[in-house]
Amino acid sequence: MNARERKEYQAVVSHPFQVFNGIFLTLPLDGIRQTGLRVPLLQEACELGLEESQSPVEILERFFQSQGLSDRDDQVALLFRIIQYVERQVVLVDALEDARYAQLNDLGGAESLQSLMQRTRRHGLTEELKAIMQDYAVRVVLTAHPTQFYPGNALAIITDLAHAMQENDLVSIRKLLHQLGLTPFFQSEPPTPFDEAVRQSWYLENVFYTAAPELFMRVAQSLDDPEAKGISNGLITIGFWPGGDRDGNPYVDADTTRNVAKRLRVSLLRCYRRDLRDLRRRVTFKHTTDLLDALQDQVEAAMLHPDTHPLKPVHLLEPLEEVADWVEEHYNGLYLEAIRMFQFKVRLFGMHFASIDIRQDSRVLKAARNAVLQAHWEGGVEAFEAMDWEGRMHALLTWMPKGPVVLDEERHRDALESLLAMRDIQRSNGEAACHRFIISNCRGAEDVAGVVLLARAAGWEGPLTVDVVPLFETIDDLARAEVEVGNLYGQTDYRAHLARRNHRQTIMLGFSDGTKDGGYLRANWSIFRAKEGLTQTSRNAGVTVLFFDGRGGPPARGGGNTHRFYASLGDRIENREIQTTIQGQTISSNFGIPKSASFNMELLLTAGLQNRLFDEPQDADSTKRDAALLDELSETSFAHYTALKTDAAFLPYLETYGTLHFYGETNVGSRPTRRKTGGPLTLDDLRAIPFVGSWSQLRQNVPGYYGLGTALEALENAGRLEEAAALYERNAFFRALVENSMQSMLKCDFRLTAHLAQHPTFGVLWNTIHDEFQRTKRLVLAISGQSELMERNPAIRESIGLRDSLIKPLLVIQHFALMMRAEGQGAQANGWDEETLRRLIIRSMFGIINASRNAV
Repeated sequence: MNARERKEYQAVVSHPFQVFNGIFLTLPLDGIRQTGLRVPLLQEACELGLEESQSPVEILERFFQSQGLSDRDDQVALLFRIIQYVERQVVLVDALEDARYAQLNDLGGAESLQSLMQRTRRHGLTEELKAIMQDYAVRVVLTAHPTQFYPGNALAIITDLAHAMQENDLVSIRKLLHQLGLTPFFQSEPPTPFDEAVRQSWYLENVFYTAAPELFMRVAQSLDDPEAKGISNGLITIGFWPGGDRDGNPYVDADTTRNVAKRLRVSLLRCYRRDLRDLRRRVTFKHTTDLLDALQDQVEAAMLHPDTHPLKPVHLLEPLEEVADWVEEHYNGLYLEAIRMFQFKVRLFGMHFASIDIRQDSRVLKAARNAVLQAHWEGGVEAFEAMDWEGRMHALLTWMPKGPVVLDEERHRDALESLLAMRDIQRSNGEAACHRFIISNCRGAEDVAGVVLLARAAGWEGPLTVDVVPLFETIDDLARAEVEVGNLYGQTDYRAHLARRNHRQTIMLGFSDGTKDGGYLRANWSIFRAKEGLTQTSRNAGVTVLFFDGRGGPPARGGGNTHRFYASLGDRIENREIQTTIQGQTISSNFGIPKSASFNMELLLTAGLQNRLFDEPQDADSTKRDAALLDELSETSFAHYTALKTDAAFLPYLETYGTLHFYGETNVGSRPTRRKTGGPLTLDDLRAIPFVGSWSQLRQNVPGYYGLGTALEALENAGRLEEAAALYERNAFFRALVENSMQSMLKCDFRLTAHLAQHPTFGVLWNTIHDEFQRTKRLVLAISGQSELMERNPAIRESIGLRDSLIKPLLVIQHFALMMRAEGQGAQANGWDEETLRRLIIRSMFGIINASRNAV
């Protein structure tokens, strides 16, 4: 199977890539042929040089000599042309993989809906499945995190190129490749938050609007319920952070949030109008035409005059049901499926398209809360803090400030105004349009209650139709989450609020910052443990807990094989809903076309269903034994990672030989890369995205495995490595962690930085990291029974290999510039000025990150 999958990838991607790359060489672009002929020469020089332990500086200097390039300006010009050329080669691979998606992925395999239904019928569990589907849901949340290094124009080209490749349309392919060569990748200015929302809304209109209802219909048909009467309208929901996420982003305000909500509504109505026009061209029967004409008029009026012509889903669904019934009864059901599909779209997307989440840091919210108390609580904050915990909680949940609340600081005002924006959006687009307020870096119950106070201070009248969502991120916060949420449930006033929210509490867990804080194994196990404790606490309190996972692209930020992760959680973790963030590269690579989006949502759907229908509860003794071993591995891993991150050379190493300081200059996102401006950089201030991304471009990927090898070696030294091997075989969660870590390690290449092994400042640190990589690789292969990393995933292994071979020149160019920059005056003496080196570093980041697809 593995050899066949490898050959399949080569046949449908690697070999066609060479053909299309040849077409690219023939295009009438300035210097394209000369550059294209030199790229493979540089690729070969890089590979040979790295094998011979040459530094990036030595590799490029020898390459320039071999090409007879002695003029510094000519050298610089060639490097930038090579960067641009390789960027376009990466686009070719992306488009080919999208075009061959069905051939590269087993769409009807063991994890598919089709397979799940076959097993369900075989075991006589159809009725149980129908009961589950009444309140089961999958929610994917599109974020605005700066992890997408393709500009919007390039993403559109990839989509069109993939379609042309599917159709084998060589004329269109050539034109699109020509367009690609003329399209700039670097943006001169960063996007505004509204720009980011517009970019992400493209996926709503062109991907999710098709993919989500298509999956919804397949589920309904699989259950012999063509009208989907027994399926929740919330089976598939799309969340949206652009315009709502103000955590660390001073450019997002209440007006931004309102404008994004308006944009989403108009985009959706535009899609509805297009579908109604299509229906009107097909359903041309007596009695139906007047109904469809009236619906189209309503949609157009709502688009043009939203204030005077409000439109609700029921206004569309009731006439559509009448049309469907009439067609089925009088016209043999002609085009009934198209009518049903449009009904499903209205059921899924309502009048909002996607649900905007509001997010803010707990420290900002607490400061705003204290500003309200200082101005309106008798005795101010000092008197409030003097009360016992029960007294403070009761006050936060019930006290109403007298008179209007006016705050001086802009970010404090925004805390109030964002809640009013939620109320306004609910009135115009429906409650589902904006109903969650997420507290990042949540410290506990008081932070949750504080949001309730802010809502009243803002002037929210009547019941609070907002789900307050604590986000626990650090290792310490995860450890105390169970106690804090239990205390929250113990508050009568908060339980009354939950009763109005259907006795459901959403809790978000942060993989990215958790890994930055505690390392790969400790963070993932801490989140698993927190979920177990929170599930039991919630069940005891009669509350259904809904877990929302803050995931990034790479395993270091919670990425990797998400189906395998969710299918591994067992019955001790609540999974009524699977909720996860998708961002940047993950959106374009896994959800960039309707086919891939539908399949990946299907995998999320079946993961939770498989867990609930077929997984046998683990016996108590096995559960305790596995947990004890994972606790032991986690502690050892955490200690080793902590020693690394507290090393005095840790951050300076990233700052000197990593791309840490350059993320903010790429202009790919509106959010700053640090939580605080000014002062020395600290790990707490540093965002997870530049942290993980810098390790990725160093080709060391520390957050994706570091500490795992030392933990396994401790067992090996005690003669107990077979315990880890047995754990790998029987425990799906540990197996998923190990296999995701393999993906991180497969993308490592320590040859690139081997010149630092003897560095006077960073040599010890480099060798420590390198030793841990070798240790981890050796031991994960030993316990998994594999001879090479990702041996059981040959298609992914082949993809990584092809992409890494393409970007090797970019990595060498980037590290050449970083080395020369570190030399300071020495580099300038050799004719390399600071600005040129800075531009080389920034421009090389695009191709490297795009090729990795889940680098950040």
